[in-house]
Amino acid sequence: MRIGIFSDVHGNSEALESVIKALEKEKVDRVFCVGDLVGYGPDPERCVSRVQSCADGIVAGNHDQATTGQISTANFNAYAREAIEWTQTVVSTQTVEYLRHLPLSVTEDDVILVHATPENPQAWDYILSVSDAHRSFEALHTPICIVGHSHVPVAYVCDPERRISVHEANDVCIEDGKNYIINVGSVGQPRDGDPRACYGVLDTDERRFRLNRPDYPVEAVQKKMRRAGLPAYLIYRLSWGH
Repeated sequence: MRIGIFSDVHGNSEALESVIKALEKEKVDRVFCVGDLVGYGPDPERCVSRVQSCADGIVAGNHDQATTGQISTANFNAYAREAIEWTQTVVSTQTVEYLRHLPLSVTEDDVILVHATPENPQAWDYILSVSDAHRSFEALHTPICIVGHSHVPVAYVCDPERRISVHEANDVCIEDGKNYIINVGSVGQPRDGDPRACYGVLDTDERRFRLNRPDYPVEAVQKKMRRAGLPAYLIYRLSWGH
């Protein structure tokens, strides 16, 4: 089976369309979204609708729950908070209710998908180091965990001796006896220095995860963001991939 996975769309419709087209060419069997459909970008309503139509499973992200009022934006930075406040003014009641009922995790065979961490998904912690990964590996009940949240693709691998190594997520071979936490990066606001959109394909027959980076028209999104009055920093960072 070939499973397409993406995360952190953040209201970026152009980036999302590039990923959907790429996944269609990949001929994947299933599609999953690992949260944060909204926030930051100018097309939250359209992005929620498109993800609904293409994904077999979707988990909640912190920006999704902030938009619905399920969590506070007190810990968000000023740019993120302003974007959430704008998002709340443009999404429909139906979209808010849909986001409100998204699960915090989804399990598909040997894979658990969660936006932040498997051990405490509602805390919205990040997996940014080996020590962070260690806590998550201790909580895992599946060989593979797919996350988003940091917008930076990376793979943590735990061997049978519980030693953890860190790898690029571009091409990960899935080996028996090992556990994997793979961050699939961000569709709509990459932060790894590459401004292109990001998604992954997990091939359970080949036992391999591959990351792919389709181009999309960044300038078109930035133009929409300016018209919406979204913060300038959020506009410029799309060009930088930071």
